[in-house]
Amino acid sequence: MNINYIVQLDLPEQHHVKVTLQMKWPAGKKSLRVFLPSWSPGSYLLREYARHIRHFEASQSNGEILFHEQITKNIWEINLEKSAATHNTEKLSVSYEIYCKDLTVRTSHVDASHAFLHGPSYLMGVLDEKIEAPVIEFRFPKIWSKLSTSLKDISEVRDQFIFTAPDYDSLIDCPVEIGCHETDGFEYQNKPHHLAYYGQLYPHKQDLKNDIKKIVETVAKHFNQELPYENYLFINHFVPKIYGGLEHLNSTALHFDGRKLGNRKDYLNYLSLLGHEYFHLWNVKRIRPQELGPFDYHHENYTTLLWLAEGLTSFMDDLFVYRAGLSTLEEYLDAVKGHFETYFSTPGRYFHSLEQSSFNAWVKLYRPDENSKNSSVSYYLKGGLVFMVLHGLLIEKGKSINDLLISLWTQFKQRPDQGVSKQEIYQLIENLGGSDVVEKFSTMIETTQDIDFDSALKKMGLEMKWHQSNNPWLGIDWEFTGERVFIKTIIHDGPAHKAGLNAGDEIIFLNSLRFLKEDADKISNFIFTDMTYEFIVSRLGQIQKIEIVPGKQPRVLKEISIIDRVLAERVFKF
Repeated sequence: MNINYIVQLDLPEQHHVKVTLQMKWPAGKKSLRVFLPSWSPGSYLLREYARHIRHFEASQSNGEILFHEQITKNIWEINLEKSAATHNTEKLSVSYEIYCKDLTVRTSHVDASHAFLHGPSYLMGVLDEKIEAPVIEFRFPKIWSKLSTSLKDISEVRDQFIFTAPDYDSLIDCPVEIGCHETDGFEYQNKPHHLAYYGQLYPHKQDLKNDIKKIVETVAKHFNQELPYENYLFINHFVPKIYGGLEHLNSTALHFDGRKLGNRKDYLNYLSLLGHEYFHLWNVKRIRPQELGPFDYHHENYTTLLWLAEGLTSFMDDLFVYRAGLSTLEEYLDAVKGHFETYFSTPGRYFHSLEQSSFNAWVKLYRPDENSKNSSVSYYLKGGLVFMVLHGLLIEKGKSINDLLISLWTQFKQRPDQGVSKQEIYQLIENLGGSDVVEKFSTMIETTQDIDFDSALKKMGLEMKWHQSNNPWLGIDWEFTGERVFIKTIIHDGPAHKAGLNAGDEIIFLNSLRFLKEDADKISNFIFTDMTYEFIVSRLGQIQKIEIVPGKQPRVLKEISIIDRVLAERVFKF
């Protein structure tokens, strides 16, 4: 089936986009079903994009309206037999308006300043029909001068913005940025790499273009410089207080607070984010869990292998920055230290394995609540640390994670339409490191057993240095409304948890004295371990008294020090 899409942004300040699908009615069919995806590949949560649709209409070539009805949350059926029209079905037109005002990498955002269009959130497909070589035309105010996308440009005149893609999956996997944004670019391996920048930056001295090019070159070297695309696009949204990225087949969308680019640590974090999403070109968009393709856009696509998709990527992203020569070994290890700190402060690691974390991504990772850190662990976080350990185990065998990447890439090229299974990944690891390595790795993936990171890092020339404080500890994360103090999170098995305090409690008094924000910030100055204190709290409007005995603060990771620089550099250098 061939479809022409027309995307109109007549009044972007009102945030609505009008989309029209023009197609021939399939021969022999009396009804046709169109749908809008409920989720986006790479972001495992049902986002129900169809909730933003209004004014759906279907008509034929002579303008007569066809009968239609919404039959599920995201599917509309157009029925000829129920229509009063004359059934002139040479051409069918489906149009709808959709509200786009959510600035994330997995949604669309349209306002007076720009349009960011994320394919799954606004482009309908046709159920049970293969869409081939769809054509899409964008119409927008002339005050906007640029359109950036990795779609193939087939415009014939300057003022047209007409593109095509091989199929529907490829079409919706190409985000579009429209407006007056800045653009730049470079070539690598004779292929263009485009840069689009939307938003405001504080003045800084970073060399964005050349540093991005270094990341591209470094990542590509891990795959023998085989670039699986003809051109690539980095869409950057530099907007305060946002962060994130989403991979696409030939592009990525990145969100970062542009005010922070001048800060060294934040800038390295941005480069790590960029490397993370660019690496997904190979790992996820090509090398993928077998359950993630072909996609079911209507329901959850369950897999236990997101530790491969995101864990491996999370290990590599900071490493790419170091291997590109953009950070020092100390700066790389400081980033790793931050990951360990988060991991060790997550009691949920004792309750959820990496496999379970992956399978439950649809209801846990993207829906955090006050108990999330007690009930689960991120497959990004633990997955990255587990792959770091695997890298060390392979180094001992004369191999490395680089060899695993090449093995995965080689297998993909042999069967590009088929994903990988857990047993196949285990077999590749066994081929490289032997049965003892794959046994240790599988234990880290499939169980909640403690991992001896201290010993693993020592074999890499590193040492984890811990600090044990005698400061009192309640096991509470606070949040504030003005000067009022509320409990945001209770740490599992901590003093507050054992005493019966709840997330959401408002702390009113501590030992008969009013308790305010300043007191919470400095509470370790005036309470002691092993002594009893009385909290007066408001819980669901009722006043309650709760006694609590502070414990000793858990040990914290102070630093990851280098005890054998030659060994450490050999482990982490490319």
